[in-house]
Amino acid sequence: MITFITGCGGGSNMSAVSGKVTYKGNPLPNADVTFSPESSAGTPAAGRTDASGSFVLSTPSKGQGASPGKYRVHVIARGPDRPPKPGETGSGMPGEMMPGDALIPMKYFAPDSSGLTFEVKKGSNTANFELTN
Repeated sequence: MITFITGCGGGSNMSAVSGKVTYKGNPLPNADVTFSPESSAGTPAAGRTDASGSFVLSTPSKGQGASPGKYRVHVIARGPDRPPKPGETGSGMPGEMMPGDALIPMKYFAPDSSGLTFEVKKGSNTANFELTN
């Protein structure tokens, strides 16, 4: 017999992380914010911004929050999905939609090029990011 034990609110080593993302001084809605640990032993945490650009991180296997440590951060913000443009290749399936156009510079889409970092400490953390060109 296999028994699974689950809980709410994350593990005891989880810290609350919330914040706001702005681009050119304006809130950035519907953006995916991901914290990738600098240590290979860490677990990524992610959140999605609301209409005011605010987000709360969670970790799929551990619940809300992130483990304390240093993170590289990346933000992905795209417009709505769209039909393929002439000459654009996809899977070729009828009705296929392509990801929407980037709403922010592509450098923010990857942790290695975003230039964004954050150190999560024990307790409650606020991580605000102002994105520019």
